[in-house]
Amino acid sequence: MKKILGSLLLLSLSLFAKSAYEWKVEVNENELYLHQSTVLSMQCVFSAEGKNDDVEFSPPTDLPFEFELLSEKKHFVGDVQTLSYKYLVFAKKEGDYELVLRPTMLFTSQSAIDNVIVGRDNVNDLEVEKEVAKIAPLKISVHQTASGLTGRLSLKTDLDIQEASAYEPVHLEVCIEGEGNLQELKAIEFDIEDVQVFADKVEKKLVLSEKGYKGVWIQRFAFVGKQDFVIPSVAFHYFDLQNNKENLLKTPAFEIKIKDDGIKREDLIDEVNLPSSEIDFSKYIDYLYYLLTFLTGFIVAKLLKFPKKTVKKEKGIKIKKAKNTKELLETLVLCDKALFTQEIESLEAAVYKGEKVELVQLKKSALKKL
Repeated sequence: MKKILGSLLLLSLSLFAKSAYEWKVEVNENELYLHQSTVLSMQCVFSAEGKNDDVEFSPPTDLPFEFELLSEKKHFVGDVQTLSYKYLVFAKKEGDYELVLRPTMLFTSQSAIDNVIVGRDNVNDLEVEKEVAKIAPLKISVHQTASGLTGRLSLKTDLDIQEASAYEPVHLEVCIEGEGNLQELKAIEFDIEDVQVFADKVEKKLVLSEKGYKGVWIQRFAFVGKQDFVIPSVAFHYFDLQNNKENLLKTPAFEIKIKDDGIKREDLIDEVNLPSSEIDFSKYIDYLYYLLTFLTGFIVAKLLKFPKKTVKKEKGIKIKKAKNTKELLETLVLCDKALFTQEIESLEAAVYKGEKVELVQLKKSALKKL
């Protein structure tokens, strides 16, 4: 990158032979990559002669640059006033440009001040005379990149667990840190089959610096599933100003294991009192499953004969016994997920996103539907 050396623009103008001012203007770099920023420094020194009151300046809007004010300072040395401005200028489009700056100088004559002081009838406001300062254009070249991000960035991920029970939330935090145009980074979206994804709003802890926006960009997620799933990898393409080349930040793909908290096939077999190891056990496995199938059918047949009132009563007891939002959520899901859709949504928001709910009201709502 070429820095502007020896290109300070000195501008000395006079108005009505009473007032003089001098402008010094520069940019840190005049060759940029797309989305990169540079610092524009402007300084105006008022002469001790006449009445130089102030400066009006608005960044140009006819060029593909975004201006952010870094600082504005004013100080006096005797009768001389100095105004200093610093802007962070982001390049938004490839090309060669001339940055034309047109600050307006504001002047007030001593006679105008005297007229206001003595309160003359024909004078209502302080007369201010304006002059647009003419500053030679600053040339800036912007080079194309293939990425929407430009800067010096790093990526961190934090996963709390990789093995969970069914419906237990798995939390992930994605954090991008550094400096660049982080303010333009969009939120991540996950779409995983049979998995509910809860995403927090993006948290941006950014401050303006002379290298762009500096700080951290954070997004947090909760994933809820009932069987094994994979949190897919997410890639962030960016132009690395450290090496002046395209680079890639990429999160790992996380395999999440859902624990089987029920009865396992091998557990049932191990608990059977089988004969000695000299006998072939394979045939007993088939008999065991036939037995289990028969028992299951028998139990289901009996349950179907239960009066509906008894089933409703049992569900009602379970709902009433739920001690907290998580227990009530599990109870409603197991009782009838389709029947308690509204209550389940409220409870999921409370369990996984920290929203407040009235447990008693949700119980009453669920009991009314039985």
